Amino acid sequence: MKTIDHLSYLMGADDITDQELESINVEIVGKTDTGSRKLLIPEQSLKLYIQLITNKLNKGFWNEVVGAENILFVFRFEDGHVEQFTLSPENEQQIDALCAEFNNESPDKTANVYMYISENDFYHDFMMRHYRELIER
Repeated sequence: MKTIDHLSYLMGADDITDQELESINVEIVGKTDTGSRKLLIPEQSLKLYIQLITNKLNKGFWNEVVGAENILFVFRFEDGHVEQFTLSPENEQQIDALCAEFNNESPDKTANVYMYISENDFYHDFMMRHYRELIER
């Protein structure tokens, strides 16, 4: 069975082509009706993928990369600057506030960022396998 290194649900990436993803060995395992892509990212492609989304993510969007060891968030603000965070209990409130701001949602909805991310069907089983304690706290 193939090892899943990292998952990413890529939306807000109009300037990133399927060919660019495939050229760095990122596998597109599904697409939504709105064009969002469900990606499997091997460990050896992670740095290139992060570089790609850092450079080309649409303003006002974020992307998360879910791995067994950590979850990385890349936020591209409306002014174009980018901030990256590795999710931890120490910065969860800060990431919660950014997710709520970017989605025009109440911070209550995203307060447990681990749970919020696990509600995405693409991430759910992987998240429950690796982050159950943080989701169910």
